[in-house]
Amino acid sequence: MDKLAESIATPIVWVLVLMVLGLILELRQQRKRLCFVGRILIIAAGLVLYLFSIPAISDRLLCSLESQHRQPDVEVLSSLDLVVVLGAGYHPSGGFRESAEPSGLAYARVFGGVKAFKNSKAGVLALCGGGDDETDETEADVMKTLAMALGVREDKIITEGRSQNTMENATELKRLLVTKGQRRIGLATSALHMPRSERVFRQVFAEDTIVPLPVGYLYKPSKRCLESMIPSSVALQTSTEAIHEWVGMLWYMIRYSR
Repeated sequence: MDKLAESIATPIVWVLVLMVLGLILELRQQRKRLCFVGRILIIAAGLVLYLFSIPAISDRLLCSLESQHRQPDVEVLSSLDLVVVLGAGYHPSGGFRESAEPSGLAYARVFGGVKAFKNSKAGVLALCGGGDDETDETEADVMKTLAMALGVREDKIITEGRSQNTMENATELKRLLVTKGQRRIGLATSALHMPRSERVFRQVFAEDTIVPLPVGYLYKPSKRCLESMIPSSVALQTSTEAIHEWVGMLWYMIRYSR
Protein backbone atom coordinates (compact mmCIF):
# COMPACT_ATOMS: atom_id res chain seq x y z
CA MET A 1 0.00 0.00 0.00
CA ASP A 2 1.06 3.60 -0.41
CA LYS A 3 1.33 6.11 2.44
CA LEU A 4 -2.24 7.39 2.06
CA ALA A 5 -3.73 3.91 2.29
CA GLU A 6 -1.57 3.12 5.33
CA SER A 7 -2.87 6.23 7.08
CA ILE A 8 -6.46 5.29 6.32
CA ALA A 9 -5.80 1.84 7.80
CA THR A 10 -4.70 3.24 11.18
CA PRO A 11 -7.31 3.37 13.98
CA ILE A 12 -5.45 6.06 15.91
CA VAL A 13 -5.84 8.33 12.86
CA TRP A 14 -9.58 7.69 12.93
CA VAL A 15 -9.65 8.64 16.60
CA LEU A 16 -7.72 11.87 16.04
CA VAL A 17 -9.89 12.87 13.08
CA LEU A 18 -13.09 12.27 15.06
CA MET A 19 -11.75 14.19 18.05
CA VAL A 20 -10.61 17.19 15.99
CA LEU A 21 -13.90 17.37 14.11
CA GLY A 22 -15.79 16.95 17.36
CA LEU A 23 -13.87 19.74 19.08
CA ILE A 24 -14.37 22.07 16.13
CA LEU A 25 -18.11 21.48 16.17
CA GLU A 26 -18.24 21.62 19.97
CA LEU A 27 -16.84 25.15 19.85
CA ARG A 28 -19.71 26.24 17.62
CA GLN A 29 -21.84 26.85 20.71
CA GLN A 30 -24.11 29.30 18.92
CA ARG A 31 -25.41 26.42 16.84
CA LYS A 32 -26.73 23.81 19.24
CA ARG A 33 -27.21 21.10 16.63
CA LEU A 34 -23.56 21.28 15.53
CA CYS A 35 -22.46 21.36 19.14
CA PHE A 36 -24.45 18.18 19.81
CA VAL A 37 -22.91 16.46 16.77
CA GLY A 38 -19.47 17.48 18.03
CA ARG A 39 -20.08 15.80 21.37
CA ILE A 40 -21.24 12.65 19.59
CA LEU A 41 -18.05 12.59 17.52
CA ILE A 42 -15.88 12.98 20.64
CA ILE A 43 -17.72 10.10 22.31
CA ALA A 44 -17.33 8.06 19.12
CA ALA A 45 -13.57 8.73 19.15
CA GLY A 46 -13.30 7.40 22.69
CA LEU A 47 -15.38 4.37 21.80
CA VAL A 48 -13.25 3.56 18.73
CA LEU A 49 -10.07 3.89 20.79
CA TYR A 50 -11.45 1.63 23.51
CA LEU A 51 -12.79 -1.07 21.18
CA PHE A 52 -9.60 -1.44 19.16
CA SER A 53 -7.51 -1.40 22.35
CA ILE A 54 -9.10 -4.45 24.00
CA PRO A 55 -7.99 -8.05 23.36
CA ALA A 56 -11.60 -9.14 22.78
CA ILE A 57 -11.57 -7.17 19.51
CA SER A 58 -7.90 -7.42 18.53
CA ASP A 59 -7.92 -11.22 18.96
CA ARG A 60 -10.98 -11.54 16.70
CA LEU A 61 -9.32 -9.41 14.03
CA LEU A 62 -6.12 -11.45 14.34
CA CYS A 63 -7.96 -14.75 14.12
CA SER A 64 -9.90 -13.62 11.04
CA LEU A 65 -6.59 -13.46 9.14
CA GLU A 66 -4.40 -16.15 10.69
CA SER A 67 -7.10 -18.83 10.47
CA GLN A 68 -7.22 -18.63 6.66
CA HIS A 69 -4.09 -20.75 6.04
CA ARG A 70 -2.30 -23.63 7.73
CA GLN A 71 1.14 -25.16 7.32
CA PRO A 72 1.18 -27.69 4.45
CA ASP A 73 1.86 -31.38 5.08
CA VAL A 74 5.08 -33.19 4.18
CA GLU A 75 3.78 -34.36 0.81
CA VAL A 76 2.94 -30.82 -0.30
CA LEU A 77 6.29 -29.50 0.92
CA SER A 78 8.17 -32.12 -1.04
CA SER A 79 6.53 -30.93 -4.27
CA LEU A 80 7.81 -27.34 -4.06
CA ASP A 81 10.11 -25.99 -6.77
CA LEU A 82 10.87 -22.69 -5.06
CA VAL A 83 10.50 -21.12 -1.60
CA VAL A 84 10.00 -17.36 -1.34
CA VAL A 85 10.49 -15.38 1.89
CA LEU A 86 9.08 -11.86 2.16
CA GLY A 87 10.94 -9.22 4.15
CA ALA A 88 9.58 -7.50 7.26
CA GLY A 89 12.07 -4.77 8.01
CA TYR A 90 15.62 -4.68 9.31
CA HIS A 91 17.91 -2.64 11.55
CA PRO A 92 20.66 -0.97 9.48
CA SER A 93 24.24 -0.90 10.64
CA GLY A 94 25.49 2.16 12.48
CA GLY A 95 25.87 3.41 16.01
CA PHE A 96 26.42 0.43 18.31
CA ARG A 97 25.30 -2.02 15.59
CA GLU A 98 28.30 -3.20 13.57
CA SER A 99 26.22 -4.95 10.90
CA ALA A 100 22.63 -4.87 9.74
CA GLU A 101 20.20 -7.24 11.46
CA PRO A 102 16.72 -8.49 10.53
CA SER A 103 13.81 -7.33 12.66
CA GLY A 104 12.19 -9.86 14.96
CA LEU A 105 9.38 -10.35 12.48
CA ALA A 106 11.79 -10.82 9.57
CA TYR A 107 13.81 -13.31 11.60
CA ALA A 108 10.70 -15.42 12.15
CA ARG A 109 9.93 -15.35 8.42
CA VAL A 110 13.46 -16.36 7.41
CA PHE A 111 13.65 -19.07 10.07
CA GLY A 112 10.30 -20.51 8.97
CA GLY A 113 11.15 -20.18 5.29
CA VAL A 114 14.52 -21.90 5.70
CA LYS A 115 12.89 -24.69 7.70
CA ALA A 116 10.34 -25.26 4.91
CA PHE A 117 13.10 -25.06 2.29
CA LYS A 118 15.15 -27.75 4.03
CA ASN A 119 12.10 -30.00 4.39
CA SER A 120 11.20 -29.60 0.72
CA LYS A 121 12.85 -30.52 -2.57
CA ALA A 122 12.94 -26.89 -3.71
CA GLY A 123 16.11 -25.92 -5.50
CA VAL A 124 15.98 -22.18 -4.84
CA LEU A 125 15.33 -19.94 -1.84
CA ALA A 126 14.25 -16.46 -2.93
CA LEU A 127 14.50 -13.56 -0.47
CA CYS A 128 12.56 -10.36 -1.21
CA GLY A 129 12.94 -6.88 0.23
CA GLY A 130 14.56 -3.59 -0.74
CA GLY A 131 16.39 -0.90 1.20
CA ASP A 132 16.22 2.88 1.37
CA ASP A 133 18.13 5.85 0.01
CA GLU A 134 20.25 6.25 3.16
CA THR A 135 22.07 2.91 2.94
CA ASP A 136 23.26 0.38 0.38
CA GLU A 137 21.95 -2.48 2.53
CA THR A 138 18.74 -4.23 1.54
CA GLU A 139 16.37 -6.49 3.42
CA ALA A 140 17.14 -9.28 0.98
CA ASP A 141 20.88 -9.08 1.68
CA VAL A 142 20.32 -9.04 5.44
CA MET A 143 18.03 -12.06 5.18
CA LYS A 144 20.57 -13.84 2.97
CA THR A 145 23.21 -13.53 5.68
CA LEU A 146 20.80 -15.07 8.18
CA ALA A 147 19.73 -17.85 5.80
CA MET A 148 23.35 -18.81 5.19
CA ALA A 149 23.97 -18.83 8.94
CA LEU A 150 21.04 -21.24 9.20
CA GLY A 151 22.71 -23.61 6.77
CA VAL A 152 21.48 -22.68 3.27
CA ARG A 153 24.18 -22.72 0.61
CA GLU A 154 24.81 -19.39 -1.13
CA ASP A 155 24.35 -20.88 -4.60
CA LYS A 156 20.79 -21.89 -3.61
CA ILE A 157 19.79 -18.30 -2.77
CA ILE A 158 18.58 -15.50 -5.01
CA THR A 159 17.86 -12.02 -3.68
CA GLU A 160 15.40 -9.40 -4.90
CA GLY A 161 16.44 -6.08 -3.38
CA ARG A 162 14.32 -3.47 -5.16
CA SER A 163 10.79 -3.98 -3.82
CA GLN A 164 9.16 -1.79 -1.16
CA ASN A 165 5.80 -3.52 -0.71
CA THR A 166 4.03 -6.83 -1.24
CA MET A 167 2.97 -6.18 -4.83
CA GLU A 168 6.51 -5.14 -5.75
CA ASN A 169 7.85 -8.25 -3.98
CA ALA A 170 5.91 -10.36 -6.46
CA THR A 171 6.44 -8.33 -9.64
CA GLU A 172 10.17 -7.76 -9.09
CA LEU A 173 10.74 -11.43 -8.24
CA LYS A 174 8.92 -12.53 -11.39
CA ARG A 175 11.39 -10.48 -13.46
CA LEU A 176 14.32 -12.28 -11.83
CA LEU A 177 13.15 -15.85 -12.30
CA VAL A 178 14.37 -17.56 -15.45
CA THR A 179 11.84 -20.37 -15.77
CA LYS A 180 8.18 -19.48 -16.16
CA GLY A 181 4.92 -21.21 -15.39
CA GLN A 182 3.96 -24.61 -13.97
CA ARG A 183 5.96 -24.11 -10.76
CA ARG A 184 4.92 -24.83 -7.21
CA ILE A 185 6.02 -21.80 -5.20
CA GLY A 186 6.11 -21.92 -1.41
CA LEU A 187 5.38 -18.47 0.04
CA ALA A 188 6.76 -17.83 3.53
CA THR A 189 5.49 -14.81 5.42
CA SER A 190 3.76 -13.98 8.70
CA ALA A 191 0.41 -15.72 9.18
CA LEU A 192 -1.15 -12.27 9.66
CA HIS A 193 0.26 -11.10 6.32
CA MET A 194 -0.41 -14.34 4.43
CA PRO A 195 -3.97 -13.70 3.11
CA ARG A 196 -2.91 -10.49 1.34
CA SER A 197 0.41 -11.94 0.15
CA GLU A 198 -1.16 -15.12 -1.20
CA ARG A 199 -3.71 -13.14 -3.21
CA VAL A 200 -1.01 -10.88 -4.67
CA PHE A 201 1.32 -13.75 -5.64
CA ARG A 202 -1.56 -15.76 -7.07
CA GLN A 203 -2.39 -12.79 -9.29
CA VAL A 204 1.18 -12.07 -10.42
CA PHE A 205 2.19 -15.73 -10.80
CA ALA A 206 -1.06 -16.77 -12.45
CA GLU A 207 0.52 -19.75 -14.25
CA ASP A 208 2.07 -21.14 -11.07
CA THR A 209 0.68 -22.76 -7.94
CA ILE A 210 1.16 -20.74 -4.75
CA VAL A 211 1.55 -22.79 -1.57
CA PRO A 212 1.18 -20.70 1.62
CA LEU A 213 3.84 -21.28 4.29
CA PRO A 214 2.54 -19.15 7.18
CA VAL A 215 4.91 -18.52 10.10
CA GLY A 216 4.90 -16.48 13.29
CA TYR A 217 1.33 -17.08 14.46
CA LEU A 218 0.26 -14.51 17.07
CA TYR A 219 -3.33 -15.47 17.86
CA LYS A 220 -4.18 -17.23 21.08
CA PRO A 221 -7.66 -17.37 22.64
CA SER A 222 -8.25 -15.10 25.62
CA LYS A 223 -8.63 -17.19 28.75
CA ARG A 224 -10.40 -14.69 30.99
CA CYS A 225 -13.37 -12.60 29.91
CA LEU A 226 -12.55 -9.66 32.21
CA GLU A 227 -8.94 -9.39 31.02
CA SER A 228 -10.10 -9.37 27.41
CA MET A 229 -12.02 -6.14 28.08
CA ILE A 230 -9.08 -4.21 29.57
CA PRO A 231 -7.43 -1.90 26.99
CA SER A 232 -3.71 -2.14 26.25
CA SER A 233 -1.19 -0.72 23.78
CA VAL A 234 -0.40 -4.25 22.58
CA ALA A 235 -4.03 -4.89 21.65
CA LEU A 236 -4.20 -1.53 19.84
CA GLN A 237 -1.08 -2.40 17.85
CA THR A 238 -2.50 -5.82 16.99
CA SER A 239 -5.78 -4.28 15.84
CA THR A 240 -3.86 -1.75 13.74
CA GLU A 241 -1.83 -4.47 12.01
CA ALA A 242 -4.93 -6.57 11.31
CA ILE A 243 -6.89 -3.62 9.92
CA HIS A 244 -3.86 -2.69 7.83
CA GLU A 245 -4.05 -6.13 6.20
CA TRP A 246 -7.79 -5.99 5.53
CA VAL A 247 -7.57 -2.49 4.08
CA GLY A 248 -4.50 -3.57 2.10
CA MET A 249 -6.42 -6.42 0.49
CA LEU A 250 -9.22 -4.04 -0.45
CA TRP A 251 -6.73 -1.48 -1.75
CA TYR A 252 -4.95 -4.03 -3.96
CA MET A 253 -8.27 -5.37 -5.19
CA ILE A 254 -9.29 -1.90 -6.34
CA ARG A 255 -5.93 -0.72 -7.65
CA TYR A 256 -4.67 -3.87 -9.36
CA SER A 257 -7.89 -5.56 -10.43
CA ARG A 258 -7.91 -6.67 -14.04
